This record gives sequence, structure tokens and C-alpha cells, in this order.
Amino acid sequence: MNIFLVLVKKEIKELLTRQLLISIAAMLLVFYVIGKVVGTQHKASEARNSDVVVLDLDGSALSKSLIGRLSGAGYRVKKTSIPCIDTALAAPEFKDDGLFMLIPAGLQKGLDAGRKGGIGFYSKFTNFSASATTVTASKIRRTITRVNDELSVYVLRKRSPSLDAGFAREPLAALEFVMVGGKLEQVSLGQALASIQSQIFFFPVAMFFIVILAAQMVMTSVASEKENKTLETLLSSPLDRWMLVVSKLSASALIAGALSGAYMLGMRSFMSGITAQAAAGAALPAQAALAKLGLIIAPSGYLLIGLSVLFCILCALSIAFILGVLSDSVKSIQVTIMPLMMLLMLSYILPLFIDINAAPLSVRLLLYAIPFTHAFTAPQNVMLHNNAQVLWGILYQAGVFAVFVTLAGKLFSGELLLTLKSPFKKA
Repeated sequence: MNIFLVLVKKEIKELLTRQLLISIAAMLLVFYVIGKVVGTQHKASEARNSDVVVLDLDGSALSKSLIGRLSGAGYRVKKTSIPCIDTALAAPEFKDDGLFMLIPAGLQKGLDAGRKGGIGFYSKFTNFSASATTVTASKIRRTITRVNDELSVYVLRKRSPSLDAGFAREPLAALEFVMVGGKLEQVSLGQALASIQSQIFFFPVAMFFIVILAAQMVMTSVASEKENKTLETLLSSPLDRWMLVVSKLSASALIAGALSGAYMLGMRSFMSGITAQAAAGAALPAQAALAKLGLIIAPSGYLLIGLSVLFCILCALSIAFILGVLSDSVKSIQVTIMPLMMLLMLSYILPLFIDINAAPLSVRLLLYAIPFTHAFTAPQNVMLHNNAQVLWGILYQAGVFAVFVTLAGKLFSGELLLTLKSPFKKA
């Protein structure tokens, strides 16, 4: 046992390099910074989201009432006397404004005569970030709806003064309900979708890079020992070869645990900023409803996802260990890692765009056979309350890990290890 601990300590020293520690610290810092920046940027966007520059060329009682209604609805109206919309869009004082509204001359007269009014809405983009485009699209839709509602009330009151314009315009009180995993709550579909998308699209991205980092780490360790002939020295020693394999993978598992923990801590910080943006505008009852539906992941959910991520990394490490044996040198790792990259890409990309349960049987079998798929889909399964499926996925990942560990042990137990060459090596 003392020899085993010495071997594990040796492997940890080799794997836990300064570069790896810097990578883990950098990953945590990046997630933290992104979460903070997104949250801060969202607050700033929300402040700007209420701004609208208005060019009132009509000057009627209706246009003035409309502007007052917008101000009363929480908009920060910036009136301008500039008569040309092109000049207003290029004006330096409005360089940070993204929404302009042009009220044409004759608007009130046209509505009184029974003609539709043509109010112009202009969106100005200064960048194409996801946040900017989403906020602008939401803002323009909300503003058009608000203006149209105000004008419809004016027309109804003009034609039928005794009629309750609000009731005639909107006799339906829509109550939206969402069911997730058998749980039903009253919450708007838009808020539910925002929460879902904010959480299931960012997990796979970060995890993909974590798995690649862990795999390259192990492959580099094994390939460098093979290239420097130190592996031959180890194999010629009286040490049990199975102990060598287990010690290498035990050290890798400890590093994988650290990576998994760092990943989950970083994602918690990252998601705190993202979920704040997704739940923007949602009242406290709506946020409580989202939590009851499981669309805001609880700590127990993060723990389950963390276990799935851990076993995903372990599977990648065991596969990478064998691929490292196939590598002739550290430089050849870029080619030898291709099979692992292909599996990761399939299990990462396909679940983002298809419903696995509705896919053809062949596609389902392929995706579920790849152990990484279970970790990539763990967040959405947790939100759908399919915890049993996540647990079964973890068990399957553990089984795949055991198979590749056994295969690695057999490779180390024979002389094939020293003569085995990569099938991807150029002739």
C-alpha cells in the first residue's frame, strides 16, 4: 500500500503542474468575471431599455397623449425637435440610444377618418452581441404593442364613447400555465423558456473544454513517458503493472475531482449572472413558480450534475490514457485525440438541436452509448425531474470507465505496450 501511495503521489506531482493550477484558477476567474459582467451589463441594459427617442411631427392632442402614456408606462421618453429621422439617428446626443419612434404628421386626422396610422419604429444597432439583439427585439415588440394598444383605445372611445375601451380591446384575461416533469405552475411561457435556455445551453460549452483539458493532460503525461523512455524503466521494475495503471488513474481521478469541483463552482458563479438576466422582469411569484418547476436548479441538482460531470471526466481520462499509449510522441497527441474529439462533438452538439427521445432508435442508441451524452444532458434531465435517468447515466459512465481501465491494465500487463503504434500515424 505504501508503494501504491508513493506512485499516486508521483503521478499527482506530474499531473498537477503549475500550468494546470493556472488553468483551473483561470477557469474559475473567467466564470466569475463573466457572471459579474453579464449581471452588471444586464442592469445597465435594463436602464437603457426604457429609453425611446420620439420625433413628434403630428403635434396633435393624440400624439401628446401617446407620449404621456409612454412616460406613464415607465418609458424614458426623449423628445427631439429634429425634423428628419436620418439626422436624429446620427445625432451625437443619441449615439447610445437604440429605439427611435417617428410620429408622422396627420396621424390623428387619419385615425379620425378611419385610416390606419403609420408610426415608424427604428432600431439602431451598435453591436451584435446576444444580449444586445435580444434586448432590442424584446424592446421593439413591447413598444409596438404598447403604442398599438393606446391607439386602439383612442379609436374605440372616438367611435363609441360609452363603450369600455379596455374591455372591448382585451376581453380575454389569459392565464398561462407551464408543466415540467409532472409539476404544474402558473407562469408565462416566455419566462419559463428564458430560464431553460439560460441554463441548458451554457453547461455543455464549459464542460466540453474541461473534458478536453483533462484528456490532453493525461495523454501528454503518458506520451511524454513513452517518448522519454521513462515508461520502459517503470515497466522493467518489479512493481505490479496493475498498480501502475491504478495509480496513474487514481491520480487522474483526483485531478478530475478538482476539475469537476472547479467546474461546478465556476458554473454557479456564472449562472448567477445569467439566470438574473433570464428572470429579468419576472415578479417574485414568477420566480418562485420557476423554482417549484425545477427550472432554477437547486444545490442538490448541482450535486447530481457534478457527479455526472465527474464520471464523464473519468471516462474521458480512461479513454485518453489508452490513446496516450497509442501516441508515439507528445506532438502526435493532436492526431491521436481525434476519436475522443469526435465522440465529444456528437454528444455535445446533437442534444442541443434534437429531442433524443423523439429521435430514431439508431440515433438514440448511438447517443446513449457515448458516455459523455449523459453528462451533457444532465442539466435538462434535472430540470425535468428525471433524476433517475441521471443516476442511471452515472452508473453507465462508471461501467464504461471500468471497461477502459481493464483494457488499460491488459495493455500494461504485456509487451504490446512498447510496440503499439497509432493507427493515425502517417506511413
